[in-house]
Amino acid sequence: MRVLITGITGFAGSHLAERLVERGHDVHGIAHEPAPHPYLAVVQGRVQIHEGDLLDAAGVRDVVERVRPDLVYHLAGQAVPTLATADPLAAIRINVIGTSHAAAAMAAAPGAHLVAASSADVYGIPERAPVAEDAPLRPTNVYAATKVAAEAVLRDLGRRGGRVTILRPSNQIGPRQHPRLAASEFAHRIAEAELGLAEPVIHHGQLEPRREFIDVRDMAAAYEAAGSLDHAGVEVYNVGADSVVSVGEILEILLALARVPIRAELDPERVRAGVPDALVLDSELFRARTGWAPAIPLERSLSDTLDFWRHALSGEVAART
Repeated sequence: MRVLITGITGFAGSHLAERLVERGHDVHGIAHEPAPHPYLAVVQGRVQIHEGDLLDAAGVRDVVERVRPDLVYHLAGQAVPTLATADPLAAIRINVIGTSHAAAAMAAAPGAHLVAASSADVYGIPERAPVAEDAPLRPTNVYAATKVAAEAVLRDLGRRGGRVTILRPSNQIGPRQHPRLAASEFAHRIAEAELGLAEPVIHHGQLEPRREFIDVRDMAAAYEAAGSLDHAGVEVYNVGADSVVSVGEILEILLALARVPIRAELDPERVRAGVPDALVLDSELFRARTGWAPAIPLERSLSDTLDFWRHALSGEVAART
């Protein structure tokens, strides 16, 4: 199968590319950044990268016309809520307008299936748990609002004959995650402290919120499973984990893995409003339709994330000496 991935050089996209290459698919990707693409090192030479910008509608359509994919994964976008809040216009451009361009380009690949990444954040502060796919969408921040708008664009594509699967995953963790997201930020700070690059302290916001955390490699398997769904129009699925843990528990596990003593301190400026105490998804529909289930334990996800930052930062130190 010929597959096209937007966001292939990033966190989820690179892991999905690895999985699809292992399955023998012909994998293509759109990348705005010039080579090298370090997150694609494992599959270098086995994926074809097409330079493109999702904000360039004609350019995106040109890539789709040349690739003629059977399946498109739309994973590109601003995925860090604090960065979306800091620059709302940029988040709207990439998450909404970029999605609009990706959807419009599907006309160049008649019959192709589009699988798109949304977020559980679209539910905001839910009235009850677990949250099913038909729950009201009540975004409480810029990031979540852009995802709701992007879903509206994708639903319009479905009404016009497109075949679209929208996934709303819970929090993802694992190697290569942006260091401004909690678990990865904690791991990054620990690795810095171990190398003597920073003081042995982690400044954090709320630790009480409880979430389902999915390893990005399990999420890659979920994307693969979604790509095999056969349906008309638009279908939406929650994708959640098997357990719910607090952000504080994530921090405790990582601190226990640290090789030097590290203290944790509350930073009032990191406390965000509009954060639900708990966000638990009902993902039984997706599991029943695909047979997917998470397989990687939380402790391994966090250990692998910490090891990723240890390796990355050690390499940076070595390059400077």
